[in-house]
Order: sequence, then structure tokens, then C-alpha cells
Amino acid sequence: MIEARSVFKAVLILCSAISPIAGAAAAESLPVSAYLHPQELVLVARERHLNLYCVGKGQPTVLFDSGLGDGTLSWRTVQGEIAKTTRACSYDRANYFFSDSIDRIATAQASVDDMLALIDRAHLGDQVILVGHSRGGLNARLFTYEHTNRVAGLVLVDATITEKLALATTSNYVHKYENYLARGQQLENCEHLARQDALQADGVDTQHCLDDFGVQHDPNEQALSHEIRSMESRPAYQATLFSERQNLFYPIDNEGDSTDGLSISQAEHSLGNLPLVVISADWFKSATFKGTPTAEQMQFLTWNADQMRTISQESTRGRFVEVASRHYVQKERPDVVIDAIRQVIDSARRSAAH
Repeated sequence: MIEARSVFKAVLILCSAISPIAGAAAAESLPVSAYLHPQELVLVARERHLNLYCVGKGQPTVLFDSGLGDGTLSWRTVQGEIAKTTRACSYDRANYFFSDSIDRIATAQASVDDMLALIDRAHLGDQVILVGHSRGGLNARLFTYEHTNRVAGLVLVDATITEKLALATTSNYVHKYENYLARGQQLENCEHLARQDALQADGVDTQHCLDDFGVQHDPNEQALSHEIRSMESRPAYQATLFSERQNLFYPIDNEGDSTDGLSISQAEHSLGNLPLVVISADWFKSATFKGTPTAEQMQFLTWNADQMRTISQESTRGRFVEVASRHYVQKERPDVVIDAIRQVIDSARRSAAH
């Protein structure tokens, strides 16, 4: 998976000026100003709120969950388009951006529990369509397994795969696993700097900790860049980024399973005829990819796509889509994600009508 350090920069630049893709109209992004302040702060537990941003009208509601370190901004373009069809909501997970802080281990199960409370407290409906990217895709899967009767449809956007994570420690994947460990050490250092209130101090190397937006000319984008860096500097944000990563990737048993991987394997079951689309990013066919992938990289990408294809077969109405894109498909190929969500909405509405 790709780390979150560059996503906000990419979203700001590309979502504000997305060019039309062949056969697809240019997507209309939500205004930058919407991300400068909390939207609806929903009480999900005692004295703890999650920031929820909803636009549009209609049922079923589509609820977006974001990747590691990401928030509502990750869905700026896709959410705006889906809002033309139905109610579309994104949210910040606990400790991220405008949501309240809590001192806890950041597991997928904790996120699922928060999602259920959010859906109920915000009155999003008896059933919702879940759309999850990367880490958010894993959360959406776990929620669907545990609360199948609350889900009208599911769209996974290059979701994090935990199945057979032990492969990451075999000889074929040892280099990738070592990179995970090195990145984890960087994030642990970021948390340490945040607790010292040093992430925005002059002379401190924060290239692995905070987004660098470069020169911004639009006043709203300048304000958003400043706001994001300020929120990323909080100890709770950095601690959650590190904790989510730990629980996603780090083995806790001799089989190589992670905490989140065990949660998925224990909850997994057939999804019957649930409308389901699984989108897999073929990174090396992306127009933005430079260079030649190694045999190891190709092997890992093939394995990852095979896992996603298997997930799509958990429903009789499952569909697997492979797209030439980097990890943030909703940014690089929003048309593919929008089309998948609209198909699931149509299927869910037809099912509800019978």
C-alpha cells in the first residue's frame, strides 16, 4: 500500500483540475472550503465525536472510509459526483483531522464499532452502501462480515489485503517486508517528535511526517494546507497512524497473521447476493508510473490482484475490476470508482424494490 504522506497534496492538485478521461466526463469536486472546518460532529461515544460530511439526498446512503492517515478530503471528487445520485457521506476516523481524540489501539475492529455508532447516531439508514479505500476497504469488509444486514452494497477501492500476510516474510517478499519495518520506524519517530511538539519547529526533518504542499496560490488551498499540517502535527494523529499500520501489517503469531488479519479471517463468510465491486489498481500500467517494475514487484501485484478477485467471488453479484492506476484510484481514475458506486446503488435500489 502507498503511505499517506503525499495524498493530500495530490488530492489538492489533481482534484482541483482533473482532466476528462476518454469516454468519461470530468468529475466535479466539492469545494476546498468545505474541508477547512468540521461539518457535522456526531456523538458516537461518551464525550467523543466523529466528523461527518454529507451531501446530496436519497437512499441508500453511501458512506466512504479512507486509507491510512486519510480523511474526508480523500473523497473530494468522487463524493461530489455520487451526491448527484444519492446521499453521500465521508468521515474522519478517531484521532484524524476534525474528529475527537481517544487514547486507544487503532484496530479495524475499533473502526467498525465507531462506524456502526456513526451510522445509527447520524441516522444514515437501516442499510448503507460502504465504499472503502486501502485501510478503509479493510474496515468496510470487516463491517460487512459482522453487520451484513446493515449493508446494501460494498465497493472496495484497492483495499488493503491481509490474507496470507505470512507471504510478506518469505524470501520472495522479504525486501517489501523490510520496507514496511523501516517505514514503521519512521512513523514511530514522527510520533515521538509530535509528543515533543517539535513537528513544526524550524530545522526539524519532517519529510516523513507532514505533507509538503509546496507553493499554494489559492487562499483556500493555502488555508487547507496549513490546517492539514497543523492537524498532522498532533500526537494523537501520529500515534494513530503508527498504530493502524502496526495492526495492519505486523505479525502477532507464528503464522504471520496481523491483528486486523485475524479479525478478517475470523469474521469472513459468504456475502450471498450482495451488490459488490472490487477495484484493483494495476500500478505499473498507470500513465504516472515511471520505470520498469521488478519481477518481485510484478509477483506481488499479481498475488494482490488474485486476492482481490477471490474477495469479489464472495457474492454471487460480485464484480472484479482491474484498472491502470496507482493506489489512489479515486484520484487518478475517479470515473472508474464513480461508475462502480453507481452500479451498486442501482443494484441495491432494485433489490429494495422487490
